Amino acid sequence: MDKKTFVRGAAILGIVGLLVRVIGAFYRIPLTNIIQTKGMAIYSVGFAIYSYLVVISTSGIPTAISKLVAEKVSLGDYRGAHKIFQVAFKILLIIGTVTSIIVFFGHDFFALVLGDELASFSIQVIAPSLFFVSAISAYRGYFQGLQMMAPTAVSQLIEQIGKLVIGLYLAQLWLTDGLEYAAGGALLGVTLSEVAALILLVGMYNRKKGEIKLNIQSSTRSTPLSFKSAAKKLAQMAIPVTIGASITPMMAVIDASMIQRRLISSGIEAETARTMYGTLSGPVNTLVNMPAILTISIAISLVPAISQSLASRNYKEIRDKTSMGLKLSVLIGLPCAVGLYVLAEPIIRLLYGASDVDITMAANLLKTSSFGLFSLSLVQSMTGVLQGLGRPMTPVKNLFAGSIFKIVVSYILLGIPVFNIFGANIGTVACYTVAALLNIFYVKRITHIKLEFGNMFIKPVVSVALMGVAVTFAYGLLSARFGVVISTLASVTVGGVIYIVSIMLTGAIKKSDMDFIPGGGKITSLMYALHLWK
Repeated sequence: MDKKTFVRGAAILGIVGLLVRVIGAFYRIPLTNIIQTKGMAIYSVGFAIYSYLVVISTSGIPTAISKLVAEKVSLGDYRGAHKIFQVAFKILLIIGTVTSIIVFFGHDFFALVLGDELASFSIQVIAPSLFFVSAISAYRGYFQGLQMMAPTAVSQLIEQIGKLVIGLYLAQLWLTDGLEYAAGGALLGVTLSEVAALILLVGMYNRKKGEIKLNIQSSTRSTPLSFKSAAKKLAQMAIPVTIGASITPMMAVIDASMIQRRLISSGIEAETARTMYGTLSGPVNTLVNMPAILTISIAISLVPAISQSLASRNYKEIRDKTSMGLKLSVLIGLPCAVGLYVLAEPIIRLLYGASDVDITMAANLLKTSSFGLFSLSLVQSMTGVLQGLGRPMTPVKNLFAGSIFKIVVSYILLGIPVFNIFGANIGTVACYTVAALLNIFYVKRITHIKLEFGNMFIKPVVSVALMGVAVTFAYGLLSARFGVVISTLASVTVGGVIYIVSIMLTGAIKKSDMDFIPGGGKITSLMYALHLWK
């Protein structure tokens, strides 16, 4: 694989991946306005079990397929590469069929276990998607192993657009039948979007079939792979990846099964508990996850960058890139956290004013969650560093340790009436804080980077404090004369300008840092033109 092919493939997946996350994040805003917070609670229960089973059944195998196929192709063994695909396809179809049948016919049981019997229909309609996702994963892994990233990228877009259009349409259409059916309609949109993505991938595969056959015919001679040996190779790589990927959706399942039960046991009525959970899992978590799109892009960039420096044993470069990754995560995560805290209520009013969201509760939950947002940005960037250093299981273990804290803290606080739903929120903050501290500890121990608190933390804190004051003043001034839309958007703009100018003037961002930032050259030129740099 030449460098241009790698860069082009990484760029395609990176850009589309960010676009997919943006669509996915914004999807929940109109959905909440349609099915309200109680409907979002039902939707979240169904989606939690789906997300967990998808990760368990498919997350590791596509990665294993792409790596093993790439290895075979590099040796000219296209026959062996296709054998890997065929074996993996059969295994995934078996897994997908079994999980789909179990969930489809056991929908009442799963709803009961997860603590919301109204989620039964939602779980049933999303069950078939487990089969389709399994088949999709096999095709994506094969195409990626052949360094063909476009099929994966296009199919991901089809999934998100299909979920957005079909899901919202069915949710609105079935709303008159009840919230459980509206939530089920949204999840049926997920299933139908997976069908569309699979049809697309099958079509792309059939178009390439002639080329694939020619490559197989010209393939170098090698020992034929048996089903057993191919399956063993796939399992050796897939199982560790699956374990790591399953932690986050596992926490969502635990939340879905624990939160409402603990709230009810503390004396809160079932309907109120459902509304509280729907507020947290819908509006609040959606807003908290949006800034994560930016820090995920940092993590994605750090993995190959750190790996390249490690391969050349350039340890100074590793420290420089690690420090820059940590600084960028602070510079992005901190203002996002403070912005959500300061403008929590206006943002909730702006985005969810058409729903039944309890503005005060949602705003207070968002304020609490903002502390976890900063920790999450550190978790993601340092995970990228550790993966680039060849330590992929270290951040997995750290996040698992954080999840233990989350479960314990959430369980205790949810049962105390004065904390109620905020107990789950505080548990999540504890989870990411523990994971972030552990990640930084291991990164520092491995790379021996020096944590320059002045540049990395104090200067950004000063800049974000100025931003917070400016945003508070601007919103207070504007809200007296204008509506929530103009006041909020203008305040965000003011805060953004103040923050950018502040980090430039305080030296939190230096001219030398621009080499690490996409478009940094243009920013440097602008700063010179404005005479902010000399």
